[in-house]
Amino acid sequence: MKRTLLLTGCLALLLLCNSCSEATPRACPAPYVTDTKPLGDGIKTLAYAFLGASVVLTLGRLLR
Repeated sequence: MKRTLLLTGCLALLLLCNSCSEATPRACPAPYVTDTKPLGDGIKTLAYAFLGASVVLTLGRLLR
């Protein structure tokens, strides 16, 4: 039990020391600009499909 805690502590210390080895911080990369219009059109098409299916199912149950 003590050995596991000692090894865990040593490993945490080692990772802490290795994470600070960079002298200057790097600049953040430029964000990618994506066009979401095709995605919005696809979601709109699916929404209309679900709405049409629910109307057809409701009318079918009413006519039965």
